[in-house]
Order: sequence, then structure tokens, then C-alpha cells
Amino acid sequence: MHDGYPWQARIGCCADLDDDEWVGAGVLIGTRQVMTCATVVAAALRVEVGAEAPAGEVAVILPLLPNPHRGIARVAAWAPHAGLDPRWTLPGTRPPGLAVLELTEPVPELVVAAALELLEPAAYRNRAVFCLGFPPEHPTGLRIHADCADEDAQAITGLETDHGSIDGSFTGTGAWDPIRGSVLGLVVAADNAGSDGFLIPSQALLAVWPQARIRQDQGVGGRLLTWLAGLDTRLGNLLLRLGAALAFAALGLVWWLEPDTPAPLPPTEPVAATSGIAGFVWERSGQPIPGVRVLIPTRAASSETDRFGRFIIRLQEPAGARIEVMVIAPGYRSLSTVQRIGDNRINLVLEPNKGDDRPVD
Repeated sequence: MHDGYPWQARIGCCADLDDDEWVGAGVLIGTRQVMTCATVVAAALRVEVGAEAPAGEVAVILPLLPNPHRGIARVAAWAPHAGLDPRWTLPGTRPPGLAVLELTEPVPELVVAAALELLEPAAYRNRAVFCLGFPPEHPTGLRIHADCADEDAQAITGLETDHGSIDGSFTGTGAWDPIRGSVLGLVVAADNAGSDGFLIPSQALLAVWPQARIRQDQGVGGRLLTWLAGLDTRLGNLLLRLGAALAFAALGLVWWLEPDTPAPLPPTEPVAATSGIAGFVWERSGQPIPGVRVLIPTRAASSETDRFGRFIIRLQEPAGARIEVMVIAPGYRSLSTVQRIGDNRINLVLEPNKGDDRPVD
């Protein structure tokens, strides 16, 4: 499983839906609409790109869904000259163009269409994007990281990859923002060796299909993500790593400063004057002693200390009467003392057993 989005689509020939010849990719922009390049649609229909929208059906699949959705689509919008830019379109070559395919059946209700993010042309320079293609050696998909190479993305801009290559299987796929998850444009594989690929900006996509969903900022958090995503790729990565390092350092500082003293003891439950006695059993060092038996021999009543050394012995007698209290614990000298019923703040200190097991008064 790779880091992709369920709105990414593959497009192929429709001669045999069970054995399609996949020719490119696309982006789901509505419940039935898929945006792709005109050259991808022409390849799927085995025709040349012309001024008029071609007729015929193409196969579309959303392969990243838990249950991949397959369908048949026809051309609903056609812009064969989209992406035309003299700086990038070589003489004698066609621009990639744009097309919107409409599925005969809507996609499952739980599938959310991609959101386009509209940027100023100058905001594309050094902008980091991810794109997903399906080259033959990666049938489950290959994710490529790329940076936009030109600051003026009016119609199309170059893409430079740090690893891998953008082949024809990437043409038509979405170029998505790795932080916000929005689509910044469509990817086009380069026909010449001078560039790794190209990107048709989202402004051009919206011009072909105005009904497409647009990413909206949500408060300060959304604006902060926009600022981070718009930084130069190297600077943005540096800031993200610096923020993560500071967060880990803060956690380490909190752990280091946390005292090793035991947790504060919970408050003693209030004991009514007629309900008995309560208190704690300690070592002389101040550590509580759990599991100690505290008993009142004359009343056949006893209790065992909890993990905080606390004990409660309930008696139905009036407060003020004096009774003998004994404490017996393995490894300690037994203790015998006289206390008053109703006293709930008794502190009993045990001495280590050094061989003499006589009670301590």
C-alpha cells in the first residue's frame, strides 16, 4: 500500500473491460467526472487529437479504493489546446490538452472527489508535489516526488524529480500537495529529454470544468499549512524537521524534569466517629508498606494496607473509646499500640525484624 488518494484513476481502452490496455491516468473531480489529458483519451480511443471531441467509450478504474471501482466513460468536455506554452511545447508538437470524462454510473457514495487548490502562477516555483503512476514494472502504483521548475505557471510548468522518472503512465495523474492533500494540477510526461515532466496548473483545469471542487482554507490552521506548503522545498523540509526535533526535545525535557518521588497519596476517606479507625503504615524511611495486616484483637476486626500503605477498619462503636491495635508484617517487628476509635489519621511506623520478634510498644 502506497501513499495515494482514492480519487486517482487509471484510463484505458474499452475493447475488453477485463483485459484493458491502460494508457494513462486521471483525477476524479465529481461523482461521475474524471479529468485527464486529451492525449490520454485519444490513446485510449486509438485516434488523433483533433479540434472536436472524439466519440467512443473508455475504461476507467479507481484502483486505490478498498474495492477498486471500474466503469465506462465518454468525453463530456474537450480542450485540446490546454497546456500550450511556447517555452515548453516544441514546434511541431501538440500540447497535452485537457478532457473531462463522464462515467455512465456514479462512483460509490463514500468516495470524495479531489479538491483543486488555486495558486498564483508565481507560487508554483520550487513547490513540492507527489504524483502516482502505473508503469509496467509497478502494477500497484509508483509514487514520485517532484518540484515545480518554473515560477510562471500560466499554462504549463516543468517538473523535476529527485528519483525515478515520469513516464507515459503518469500522464493525466494528479499532482497533489503532500501537506494539504489538494490537487495543484495534472502531470504530463515529457516527450523530450530536456525535462522530467510537466504540470498543467489547477487554474487551467477549473477553466475546463468550473464545477470542480475547490480547496477552501479553514481558519488559522489552514493558512499555516498553505504557508508551509508554499515554501521552497528545501526550506519547507528543513522547517518541518526542525519542528519535529523541537517537539521530541520538549518531550525529553519533560521526562527528564519529572521527579522520581512517588505519586502523592490520595486523600483519606472521611471516617465517621462511629465507624472505626484509619491511617497508614510506614517504614522509618517514609516509604509506605503495602500488604500489612492491621488488626484489633479485642474486636476480631482487621484490614490489609493497600499499595499506599493505607488501612481502614470499620467499627460500629462510639468515638473516643481506646482500643489495642496490632500490626503484623513479614520482615518487620510486630507493633502493638493503643488508639482511639474515630481517629482516621493514625501513622504506624514499623522497624525491620532483626531476629527479635517481640512487639514494639
